[in-house]
Amino acid sequence: MWIEGLDEKDNKLVALLLRDGRASYSDLGKAVGLSRTAVKNRMAILEENGIISGYKAVINPQAILGMSAFIMNVEVEAEHFASAKQRLSASNEVVTMFETTGRCHLVVICLCNSVKDMRTFVNKSYNEIEGITSVNAHAILDVLKGSIIPEN
Repeated sequence: MWIEGLDEKDNKLVALLLRDGRASYSDLGKAVGLSRTAVKNRMAILEENGIISGYKAVINPQAILGMSAFIMNVEVEAEHFASAKQRLSASNEVVTMFETTGRCHLVVICLCNSVKDMRTFVNKSYNEIEGITSVNAHAILDVLKGSIIPEN
């Protein structure tokens, strides 16, 4: 990933942090050819500018017995789109939500404690959120790249 407006060293720092958010300033400095202090100062600027918005542990839901991860494609009538987005984003099951092109679509990544809970959430969303015309849910079998749980 290359971020326009950042120099080569800042882009390298961001790439290294995406791989290991716990890397020390010293290790990052060695990797990009900067002192520990220079890395700390650059990181502070990246944080102040909102490029780095936080650091988290990345949890693998497939490693948690019984956890069900799934993707929901949701079609919503235009006049109810804002309220449907708000209601879905307020749900504990929703970990990431994208607005996509098309006929007022949302792509929602969700986590539930069981397949039964997943089914209940999908049905509840479809039946109780006004304006939803279609829900298409897909269970996630394995994460091949990236993370289901957002890193920011």
